[in-house]
Amino acid sequence: MMMLIVALSLLGMVAFYSLIAYVLIRLISKKTFKVTLTKLEIIEIITWLALIFVAFYAIRSGSSSMFLPSVLLFITLMNMRISNRKARERVKQECT
Repeated sequence: MMMLIVALSLLGMVAFYSLIAYVLIRLISKKTFKVTLTKLEIIEIITWLALIFVAFYAIRSGSSSMFLPSVLLFITLMNMRISNRKARERVKQECT
């Protein structure tokens, strides 16, 4: 029972801080950079920030079992970002 309460509280914290990050990223992008980001772009930024935090914590604690998966996820996200950019450019060229 205690583990269930702990798990629910952790999920609640993650959801709360993700919502705060979502609102702040959207507000900063609109006010500072005058760019309206899509939901997927904001979620991608949140994912990048979470991975950077995990990698920094893994380096600080000296845990290679946490650092190696985060590096592999970095590589995967970079490849996804490049392929998405190419697809957007292709669609933009087809529309014009």
